[in-house]
Amino acid sequence: MTSQAILKGAIDGLKENQYLLAEKYYYGMGAEKNVALAESWYKEAAKRGHTASIYMYAYLLLSGEGGNIDLKKGTRYLKKAVKRNYLHALLLLARNYYYGYGVKKSEKFAFKLWDKGAKLGCPEAEYYLGLCYAKGIHVKTNILKSKKHLYNALENGYQIASIAIEDFINPKLI
Repeated sequence: MTSQAILKGAIDGLKENQYLLAEKYYYGMGAEKNVALAESWYKEAAKRGHTASIYMYAYLLLSGEGGNIDLKKGTRYLKKAVKRNYLHALLLLARNYYYGYGVKKSEKFAFKLWDKGAKLGCPEAEYYLGLCYAKGIHVKTNILKSKKHLYNALENGYQIASIAIEDFINPKLI
C-alpha cells in the first residue's frame, strides 16, 4: 500500500490505516519521525478499537514521549488493551502495579497480571512469576514453582531467565 493510500484511508477513518500511519511517524519509516503526530493517529485508531493503537496511545501517555504525561488516562487505555489480552499492555500494567507508577503499588495485582500472561503463553510473564516464587513476592517462596516458571520462560525463548535460574535455583556454592 502506498503512503498516499495509507493517508487517504487514515483520513477516511480506517483504523488500520491510522495505525500504519502512526507507526510510520513513530518509527520514522518513510516519513520524518514525529512522535506527537504519531500519538494523534494512535489516538484516532484507539478510539475506533484498534488494539495495538490502544496500547501505543497508553504507552505514549504514560511515558510522555509524545509531549505530555497523563497517568490516569494512560492507565485507563492500558487497561482496555489488557482486557483484549494484549501482552505488551499486560506486562506494562503489571510493572506499573509492581512499582506503583500511575496506580497504587500492588504486588498482588502485578502477580495476577503475570499469572494471566503466563496462562496466555507469554515467556516474560513466566519469568516474572518465577521471580515472584523465588523471592516470595506476594506468594510464599516456592522453589519448585519458581523452577517451573523460569524453565518455561527459558524454553520459550526468554533468555534472561537463565540468569535467574543460576542465581536462585542453582546458586554457586562458595
